[in-house]
Amino acid sequence: MKKAIAMCLIACMVMTGCGGSKGGAGEPQETVAGSDGQNVKIKDEIIFCQGNDLTTLDATIGQQERAYSISNNIFDPLFTYDSDMKMQPCLATEYEWADDTTLKLTLREGVKFHDGSDMNAEDVKFTLDLIDQRGALFVGNYDGCTIDDDYHVTVKLKAPNPAFLSILTLPQASVVPAEYDEAAFGANPIGTGPYKLKEAVEGDYYTLERFDDYWGGPAKTKLLTMKIVPEASQRTMMLETGEVDVAYEVPNNDISRIQENKDLQILTSPSMKIILMELNCSSDGPVGNPDVRKAVECAINKQTIVDSLLYGFGTVSDNIIPQSAQDYREYETNGYDPEKAKSLLAQAGYSDGIQLTLWTNSNQTNTEIAQVLQSQLAEVGINLNIVTQDDNTSFSLIEAGEDFDLMLDFWQTNTGHADYVFNGMLLSTSVNNFSRYYNPEFDETYVKYASTGEGEEREALLKQLYDDMVTDTPIIGLYSETKVIAATSKLQGLMLSQIGAHEYQNAVVTED
Repeated sequence: MKKAIAMCLIACMVMTGCGGSKGGAGEPQETVAGSDGQNVKIKDEIIFCQGNDLTTLDATIGQQERAYSISNNIFDPLFTYDSDMKMQPCLATEYEWADDTTLKLTLREGVKFHDGSDMNAEDVKFTLDLIDQRGALFVGNYDGCTIDDDYHVTVKLKAPNPAFLSILTLPQASVVPAEYDEAAFGANPIGTGPYKLKEAVEGDYYTLERFDDYWGGPAKTKLLTMKIVPEASQRTMMLETGEVDVAYEVPNNDISRIQENKDLQILTSPSMKIILMELNCSSDGPVGNPDVRKAVECAINKQTIVDSLLYGFGTVSDNIIPQSAQDYREYETNGYDPEKAKSLLAQAGYSDGIQLTLWTNSNQTNTEIAQVLQSQLAEVGINLNIVTQDDNTSFSLIEAGEDFDLMLDFWQTNTGHADYVFNGMLLSTSVNNFSRYYNPEFDETYVKYASTGEGEEREALLKQLYDDMVTDTPIIGLYSETKVIAATSKLQGLMLSQIGAHEYQNAVVTED
């Protein structure tokens, strides 16, 4: 049952530029080959900007995507994904399922933390135990880790879980030293990644410097700085004037201008993020009826949203599982069909139409989506009232039991596995079950699915989960967001991540 991950595959991917991951940087460089084949100098520093500040530099504490481009360059997990969402070795080089609940890991030797200490089995055991204590990732299935020797550990689970390895790819599962001090770690993180923290000014900038003892070889660029720039148009302007080399979250209506600028480039990647709409399944109003929820989905022309608002930088979602995720299946769903929507409303007793309220935040794209939805739903007799409020207000109201109809939201499948969606959003016990979907049969099917190995039985259980999602329609997937990054045309080697954990280890910016 041994599952050794071939290192030669990674080497080939790095050499061909096809989405390699962690490692393979070699020696620090002062020059790279230019477009004309001649060597050109590279800058000592890459500066990128994004809109939101970080809440902590401690990767093990539940983080949002805003932190990943920093934390993923400071820390390493046991396994990682390349740009195509193929699992690759990182701090673990091999794994073996001794039985359905016993996982044996071989750890990478010669890995150092930024303080100069060696990473070994004690650090891995401490990290896994820490994750379990925090409760969110292992969801009670972790049954301990034993140290076999300095570079081998055995992990026990309480029940089989084929998706367990995908959890170990999360930035929150990054390995930290056994001497971890939570009080100090958020401001002074110690990882094993290609960069270490040099300076941080909260709300302004974070600068990392190359860690020359990195196990994968020193990063090619000496310094990496992230600037916090809340205003989207200002991020574009800073890129155009050369104040930054890379800009995240540029406005969709700026993209064409950037593409026309010969000194700039647009980089894109598929995404694990689905923009979606949660429907209150427990509502006493019309949306509590599954036929009404299906009617809402049938009334939505998702392709129009992608084409008119995203300028094509997105993919229509036929469900809430990203197409690159493990266990994604293309089963029949509630597609765009206005006449069917009207029929479903009549079947539910609402032939004269209904009034629903949609909660959304003030994000420009969400505001525009809400307006398109309002127009499309009106065509089938659904009058949509839009209420704009910040996300925290919406979540607090839901947690307090406030009644609502619809809410625009998103979900990012950070593990790259459908299990993360089922467990995170759709179980009766899910913390993020904002749709208030309570289906004991779905819960029971999920428990069997999560503990059943690959094969016909698991596939049949997966099909039932998909069928329930379509029949009950607790959540409507609108589109999968394309990751769009704007950069100077002199940038080379940046590896984009489908969860936003972009890797700068091999990235360089050439000088004039």
